[in-house]
Amino acid sequence: MSSDVVLIYPQMAPRRGRHWIMPSLGLMYLSAALREAGHSVRHIDHTFLDRSQVVHQALEERPAVVGIYCMITMQDEALALARELRGRVPLLITGGPYPSGEPDTFLDDFDLVAVGEGEETIVEVMQHLDDGRFEEVAGLVFRRHGEVVRTPARQRSKDMSRLPLPYRADLPNRQYIDYWRRHWKDATTPVMTTRGCPFRCEFCHKPVFGDLFRSRPADSVIAEMREVAELGYDHVWMSDDLFTLNYQRTMELCAEIEKARIPLTWECLSRVTHVDVELFRQMKAAGCKRVFFGIESGDQGVLKQMRKGITPEQSRAAVQACVDAGIKAAGFFMVGYLGETPESLLRTIAFSSSLPLDYVSYTIAYPLPGTPFHARVQERRQHGEWHKVRHNRLLFNTDFSETKLRAAIYKGAIQHRLRRLRLAPVARAFEIATDPVLRVMR
Repeated sequence: MSSDVVLIYPQMAPRRGRHWIMPSLGLMYLSAALREAGHSVRHIDHTFLDRSQVVHQALEERPAVVGIYCMITMQDEALALARELRGRVPLLITGGPYPSGEPDTFLDDFDLVAVGEGEETIVEVMQHLDDGRFEEVAGLVFRRHGEVVRTPARQRSKDMSRLPLPYRADLPNRQYIDYWRRHWKDATTPVMTTRGCPFRCEFCHKPVFGDLFRSRPADSVIAEMREVAELGYDHVWMSDDLFTLNYQRTMELCAEIEKARIPLTWECLSRVTHVDVELFRQMKAAGCKRVFFGIESGDQGVLKQMRKGITPEQSRAAVQACVDAGIKAAGFFMVGYLGETPESLLRTIAFSSSLPLDYVSYTIAYPLPGTPFHARVQERRQHGEWHKVRHNRLLFNTDFSETKLRAAIYKGAIQHRLRRLRLAPVARAFEIATDPVLRVMR
């Protein structure tokens, strides 16, 4: 066996429980771009393999380049794989959200760090394998003679029509399908119809696709959805940062999907602005089953700290419009953000459980590297106001212990569950009884 490039996705399926595990769209796009440029590629998905199998399969290909994708949740495994492969392959490169945001973290273990969108970068790296003039390739960070070299940032293209369809043929599709049907009923895989988000939420990490919003042509999206259906999947996760941003484009795309009669359902992320019941009705007709809203807080002061640019009233209106159109609504909420108080915490829990949401996700605020939120947290930690607990987790208000924040999350989950079970009086009684307890917790 022999491949010019081996691409590794260092996700591992958890041994217990059920989880949203999906293949890497980023590596599928890289694989397609490399193939279009005439290179042979092997995409190794670690999800259902152990590390020794991944290393063995990578070395068996005798590649000129090994690329390892990395998100912050995959850092440990990505670095462990790099250390096993370093010196055993000619060139080791990493990319993805975490390396794009914090490239210096990876310089000890990789020859090259790709920053931003990688399709053009990886093809140009291949063009310079013989001469090693990687300083001519935009979007790279690497060491040369002990000095860190940072090439100019790669400009994001406004034209997504030139991108080939993600290459899925060498993925463990059957294993993903079996996993999803076993745990979630619908076999789900990702599709991306747009890139970028122009909003500047303080906590959001978007070093790969950035602020420039771009969309794919409808015929390209439909061709990919047909391919996904032919592989045996039932359902698509639209992994766009903001699927509904361009109202007219969303209407037109959904009309084309409806017309194509593809045997897939789907779900997506949406902001609570730029939507109404008419849009959701067209999305429903196109197969949309659920919309996830980034609501984050029920307190206007905390939303202002986050730079969300939305109000609780807008969130309520968007969720209601979604439900009225016959689509399930889901909400993301964050607790423990900068500026959180006991009263704002209670407002968020009460607000989230008052909405007609099918699913609610509460998380403790987390400062992803490279975000303005992370910079503010780091600044405050220097003044002794912050402390670090567990792996890479920072808690942000010394008045709030992790125990208190987790208690708030459990309280919210219980109140939401009781209301979904149509036990509103019980939910209200529970809320009244537990509010004072949460207030006095440290």
